[in-house]
Amino acid sequence: MPPTYEHIHVNPPVYNNINVSPPRPQTYPARAQSQTRPAQRPTPQTKPQPQVIVQRKPSTPSSSTSSKITKSKPQRDVPAPFDYSIVLMGLADEYITAARQMGPQVALAQRAEEKEQYYKLVATGMGCMAAALKKYRLQPRAEANLRLRYATLLCEETDNDLEAETVLSKGISLCERNKLLDLKYSMQHLLARVSFKSSPKAALKSVDKLIPDLEAYQHTSWLYAFRFLRVSLSLQLGAHTEVLAAQQHLRHLSSFAENQGDNAIFVTCAAFEAMLHLRSGLADSIEQAQRAIASARSLQLQDSVKDLHQIWTLLDCVDLGCSLQQASHEAADAKMSKMQQALDGAQTQWKDESFTVLIESSASGPLSASTGGILQKSPDGRDMLSFTWLRQKDLYSLGYYLSGVTSYLKHSVTNDKAEKFLREGVKIIQTNLKSPDVDPSSVSGALERTKWEHLLEWYMHLHLTFVLCHRSDWKAAKASLATLERTMDAVDQVGDGLITRWTIYLKGAIAQSSGDSSLALSTFQLPIFNLPESNNHPFDAGTDLSILASMNLLTLIRDPTHPSNDLAGDLLSQLEPFCLTHPNKSIYAALHFLKATCSPPEHITIMKRKQWINISLQTAHAIGNHQILAMAMNFMTHFCFNNILGEQAVKSAKTGWALAKRVKSDMWSVVAGGMLQEKLEVHGRGEDAKKVMEESKARLKGLPDGLRGKCLPGSE
Repeated sequence: MPPTYEHIHVNPPVYNNINVSPPRPQTYPARAQSQTRPAQRPTPQTKPQPQVIVQRKPSTPSSSTSSKITKSKPQRDVPAPFDYSIVLMGLADEYITAARQMGPQVALAQRAEEKEQYYKLVATGMGCMAAALKKYRLQPRAEANLRLRYATLLCEETDNDLEAETVLSKGISLCERNKLLDLKYSMQHLLARVSFKSSPKAALKSVDKLIPDLEAYQHTSWLYAFRFLRVSLSLQLGAHTEVLAAQQHLRHLSSFAENQGDNAIFVTCAAFEAMLHLRSGLADSIEQAQRAIASARSLQLQDSVKDLHQIWTLLDCVDLGCSLQQASHEAADAKMSKMQQALDGAQTQWKDESFTVLIESSASGPLSASTGGILQKSPDGRDMLSFTWLRQKDLYSLGYYLSGVTSYLKHSVTNDKAEKFLREGVKIIQTNLKSPDVDPSSVSGALERTKWEHLLEWYMHLHLTFVLCHRSDWKAAKASLATLERTMDAVDQVGDGLITRWTIYLKGAIAQSSGDSSLALSTFQLPIFNLPESNNHPFDAGTDLSILASMNLLTLIRDPTHPSNDLAGDLLSQLEPFCLTHPNKSIYAALHFLKATCSPPEHITIMKRKQWINISLQTAHAIGNHQILAMAMNFMTHFCFNNILGEQAVKSAKTGWALAKRVKSDMWSVVAGGMLQEKLEVHGRGEDAKKVMEESKARLKGLPDGLRGKCLPGSE
């Protein structure tokens, strides 16, 4: 998404106050007469005429010979009227700059007096801008720049989107009359983002209408800007049709950039496409995302893309996300190391959240003279498209979160490491939340970053709770769950109440693991965990939660004596289509484990049950899911070697016991130890059986009261 105009300062143009006025006429005194004329005698006439004699005063002696011409003194020029619009625009910049300096502190502290001071500064600055627009006739470019700046502040600092749209509409008309294409496109870009808040469809239509004109006029830089804007707006809607539209625009972008030779734009398109596929949740989304990543990395040796540090780091994160969704811990571990190397290099490569992508085919021209930060200029005059992603410290927090989730995939082997990563990430976020950002920012921008940090911190606590549950540390898990419930209000409810659903699911999982079957059963039967009606529904976190809750419910009602056991078959049939095509192979392995353990015995042959167990074992082994491997192995010992003599039976029981201890599950260690003890006693190995029994008893004491009776030998 193009950056918000938080750091745009419109420098008011300085005008030369030259007033050209017609010269004023200068008056001069009448010229003095040099001599007196003598009286003339009449000419002889036949008839005498009366004679008129005019007496004149004699001239003064000083003027008798030569008179002097007196000149008037030159008058001073009247000073031109002072242009107060320049003062108003300068004051506006001063007020807004002062407000932005205190913005991060205001957003962090939320003190009433500081908020009042901040908004007074902003209101005064905007008032100066409004006065300059209303009371003074500005040059067209100066007025357009001021309108863009004023509309940006209306969008960022107020909820008055209607006035912002009015200001921008007048500005666009002004730019059209004066052929200011750079400012016209900038205002249309901002207008689409403003109108998207109230009317998303209208905003998308306006962008779609503009793109063909940009293609026809070959305004390449702006074509890139508006196509990326279209993709960003579509992703914010999140609807399946808009995701498809975003993919279509990215394909057009990639093809056009490749033909133009804009390698940096092509790599950026590939990164967006990979991220889009990863979040789409379709059956082939992981494959499509990895294909986009490969196309981007095919150009990583080109000089024009070497400085795209943010894009390459984003690709590393998306690539790691692909392996996490597939639950492939070996591949994820290697990608985690690569991502961490990129994060280490980020210390010197960027500080703030903005970065630019070079448009190699662009040339210096008026189309990018004033763009409100959407386009910038490279040192050689070419255009660069502006983006925003994460600040450096936010990137570190995200890196610790992804590293913790990746380490958790290794289960018991790296549980401690996963917890360290997650706790360090929480520590970094809490430090950031206690100290305001040094970079100037609006309160709204600082609040958005704060919300993102709170959300990431919440998800770190969520995964910490899962780590503690896996370790069977139920006391710590309940305390962590209480933290999640306490901080829910500070986190936005994203994705159809997803935060609440995660919390409720964990409450049910902890209840089931503690032996409180009634609470767990009522939790997993809640309507919020109902599976979608169609398995064509894209996979997302909400669908995954419904799948997990259904699996937990199956394990509760699988007992033939349970009152709801008759629902097990239908629930398993409803669950199966979602799991067979799921990109996460752990879901696939868990499905076959449940089919082997929960299917009604009268409808399933022994060979079919063994086949499902083998599929579960092989899949879990391939992806390194030791927890499913331990459960499947112990069930195979119970199902295939119950009352069976022979070394193979002992070997199977030993393997199940070792796997249970490896995942540090006291419950499964007790179950596996009981079966191994029986096998050893049957084969006359009493001493070995006694050691196993003592260890199992020690682990049994650590189990919750509700589980102890269910984990004794012979229980299922």
